[in-house]
Amino acid sequence: MPEDQSFDTAYYEALANKWLEGTITPREKELLEQWYRQGQEEDVEVPASFVAGEAAHRERMLAGIRRKIASTGALEVVQKKRFLRGWQAAAVILILVSAGAYLLFVTPSSHKLLPTDNTPPSSAAVVPGSSKAVLTLANGATVMLDSTGSQVIQQGSTTVQQTGGRLTYAAGGTEAAVHMNTLRTPRGGQFRITLPDGTNAWLNAASSITFPTAFNGKERQVTVSGEVYFEVTGNAAQPFIVKAGAVDITVLGTRFNVMAYEEEPAIRSTLLKGSIRVNAQGSSLQLRPGEQADLPKSGAGITISRPDLEQVVAWKDGVFRFKDENIVAIMQQLARWYDIEPVFEGNMAGKDFSGTISRGSAIREVLNMLELTEDIHFKIEGRKVIVSAL
Repeated sequence: MPEDQSFDTAYYEALANKWLEGTITPREKELLEQWYRQGQEEDVEVPASFVAGEAAHRERMLAGIRRKIASTGALEVVQKKRFLRGWQAAAVILILVSAGAYLLFVTPSSHKLLPTDNTPPSSAAVVPGSSKAVLTLANGATVMLDSTGSQVIQQGSTTVQQTGGRLTYAAGGTEAAVHMNTLRTPRGGQFRITLPDGTNAWLNAASSITFPTAFNGKERQVTVSGEVYFEVTGNAAQPFIVKAGAVDITVLGTRFNVMAYEEEPAIRSTLLKGSIRVNAQGSSLQLRPGEQADLPKSGAGITISRPDLEQVVAWKDGVFRFKDENIVAIMQQLARWYDIEPVFEGNMAGKDFSGTISRGSAIREVLNMLELTEDIHFKIEGRKVIVSAL
């Protein structure tokens, strides 16, 4: 390529088209990257990927990108592969924008973003959630927990130790008096706890678990709200029982997720490994690995389905994962994690998206990527996010 073409937009648009078609050579790709990086000072990591998943959006996305090229001289190219079973398809996005914007290459193992200062000041106060919770002891005393704390609490013969974002209970022996404790995460919080029997539980934002300081009876019983993922220590002689609203889940030893938020239309129990029995409304159903039991709050009976398990437990793995999910449901998840209040303007029917992005991403990054579809627009006003249908 001649040197006098180094800033020829048409030339680099042609290279971007070759990238989109999959015909670009390694040398051409290198030239494309070098062209953009001229005048930039540093790379910033992007901790996740996101792709609009609706096939119907693709043409509108590309049309919008071309309009931007024509009006600003900027160059944006997006390549998308449909998500395959198990979310195994690689997502590749290339966005090239002239001065002051960003370059984003997204693959399962490589995420780079060149800096921009276009983030509105109003979004600065909205930060991703973190490890934080409140532990309420039997006497009503509360202990504030966060990701940096380290402390030891003694309750009878039970020792409670906090190390960072994890709480561990160690029962010292059988005691006459068992104390009930409650661990509660706020909006924008999450926490992990190891119960006295060695069972591990992960609490999503705005969730709680109430449990004894020792499991001395015939059953190990806990009560939850919000969303909790369990890895239960097996003990056939002492079943583990989870109470979530109108649902009782009996466990022998397994991995499963319970979602029982008040604002959700159903209580969902999803089995990843082992076996659980779901009891509700006089019915008892045995789940097999990969199955999910839904109990609608409308009073309808329990239904069984086979969901995308990676999507169900994505929150525990530190990501949002959407698959043909409506924007209203997506915003409910974002609201709990970023402690925001979504306000909807216009008809949200058919505004469905698929994709994955780190829960550590700034709220503006998440919203910007959703806006790539040109189906939706967001405006941040303090902790309020106005969602407008286009």
